[in-house]
Amino acid sequence: MNKCDNRRKSAYGLLLVCLLTGKAASADTGKDITYFRLIASTCLTCHSAGNGEAAAIPRLDGLSPAELRQLLGAYKSGREQATVMNRIAKALTFGEIDGISELFSKTGQ
Repeated sequence: MNKCDNRRKSAYGLLLVCLLTGKAASADTGKDITYFRLIASTCLTCHSAGNGEAAAIPRLDGLSPAELRQLLGAYKSGREQATVMNRIAKALTFGEIDGISELFSKTGQ
């Protein structure tokens, strides 16, 4: 299995998580950290700490919550283009983006 297949499976996995959790109809306030960890865990399939400096897929550690929110918002709106990230970001609510952005800043991945 190549990297593209793994990335595609990760993207579909995240979309499945979003569908199964009913995120589209829910308010994100009141979600506990476990909910955001579940979503964020799918990010690490491609954005793992094992990626080197020159990796095509950037690491997420070192980004502030504001930077991560801005990037995900740009993918969600279509201002930033990528093969998979646009689809993933569009499936996230702004509350979920806030939650995982805060989670990554606290855990450093």
